[in-house]
Amino acid sequence: MGDFGDPRHGRCAVTFATRNIGAARIGIALIVLVLYGLAIAILVNIEIPQANKDVLMLLLGNLGPLLGSIGSHYFNSHSKRAAP
Repeated sequence: MGDFGDPRHGRCAVTFATRNIGAARIGIALIVLVLYGLAIAILVNIEIPQANKDVLMLLLGNLGPLLGSIGSHYFNSHSKRAAP
C-alpha cells in the first residue's frame, strides 16, 4: 500500500500538482472555446468597422488551429494511454 509514490513500481500517486495541471488544461480549453464562439457571434451579429474587422479575422485565424489542437487532444484515440 505504501509503494504508490515509489517510481520503481511504475505507479505514482496523483499529486496536487498533477490535478492542478489537468484542471488548468480544461480551463484553457474552455476559455479558447468561449473566445472562438464570441468572435464568431460578433462577426455574424454586429456591424464591424473595416479596421476592427481585420483584427477580428486575425483572432479567428489564430484561434482556429488552437481549437483544432484542443479537439485532437481530447478526442483523438491515439493520445489515450493504454490501460494497465
